[in-house]
Amino acid sequence: MQWLARFIVAGALVVALLFTMSVSETPSSIHHQTDPQLLSALERQRALYIQLIGMFRQDVPLSSINPQFMDPDRTVDTGRWQQYRQLFSLLSLDGGMRGWGKGGIMFISSVFPMAEGSSTKGYVYHPQNPLPLYADLDKAAAQLSPNTVAYHKIDDDWYLFYLKSN
Repeated sequence: MQWLARFIVAGALVVALLFTMSVSETPSSIHHQTDPQLLSALERQRALYIQLIGMFRQDVPLSSINPQFMDPDRTVDTGRWQQYRQLFSLLSLDGGMRGWGKGGIMFISSVFPMAEGSSTKGYVYHPQNPLPLYADLDKAAAQLSPNTVAYHKIDDDWYLFYLKSN
């Protein structure tokens, strides 16, 4: 009988969670931050991004890390992973970070499902000019072909990116 009670409680929790998710999924909550919002956040918190760059480069062969997993697995110890998680939370980096090209790093602010795939938006730190460049990713997003990455130059080695994928 205890298993039945646990089953009922677990089922009630799942139903409550699904109800909460459906109520909170308003159209305004399923959009990426705008370019100006991301630019403002980077301006305010650049030192924390620089800290993450240093950590990521020290933790070779780490290629990707977010609050749920890292690749390769067990590259960093639990204490270091907690440091990453705290910074991801402070910076609202839902998707964490990953290596990008030769020496570049991608910071993933948000990933959202779309009818025909998904979209991802965030920052890229890289010493080379990525292409194609756009003046406004918010406007460019609707016109991008699937599996395309668009960039907006911020300054020096910093860019915003928007990825539309299947």
